[in-house]
Amino acid sequence: MELQSEIIEKLTWRGLLAYVAVSLAGHAEASTAALAGLVKAQTPVVLEGLRELAEVAPTLCRKAPKNKWGCGEIKAGEGTVVQNLDCVDSRRKEFLDDVKRIYEWANKGLTFTMNSADGLAVKRFLRQYKDWDRPTWQQALRNRFLSEVSTSQPLCMWLVRLVEYIDTPLDRYGKPMENGGGKHGETATVRQRNREAVERAVANA
Repeated sequence: MELQSEIIEKLTWRGLLAYVAVSLAGHAEASTAALAGLVKAQTPVVLEGLRELAEVAPTLCRKAPKNKWGCGEIKAGEGTVVQNLDCVDSRRKEFLDDVKRIYEWANKGLTFTMNSADGLAVKRFLRQYKDWDRPTWQQALRNRFLSEVSTSQPLCMWLVRLVEYIDTPLDRYGKPMENGGGKHGETATVRQRNREAVERAVANA
């Protein structure tokens, strides 16, 4: 995500918040609520910022049909592809709900938080793995948080490697954790108990 300094200088903090949301959305049409969700801000605040941004940089933000906003350099014409961000945002919310649940289960006393780098990582991940449904990423998350990894790392530092955990938990060397015990010090019984606990954490909000 690259923000232009000449635009930033003309915006209030609300306009800047809207600018970040529009930049995260990419080439899309989105409701105010969907854009507010991208930056975890109140919808009225983002609405005010979008109106400001539309005046300052109309090529980046403009009103679209059905009470939505056109984001990015959207040009009318044959062959233009614009995604519906509200559908994307619903999938994103489900994914982040699952990440938050399992993160806070694995890190007692810590609250899951995100910054702009994390938000961009999620956007790229969901775009790259469009065929992943919720059970698929839940399985990968379970396996990742049962692996010999740091469970408190920021989301942007490990999300790109989540696909590596689709089949099984991995040890510290990136090898499948099979048969328990041995030099990696985790028995099959303990690992199974942990797996069941993680599954309960993901299943129960």
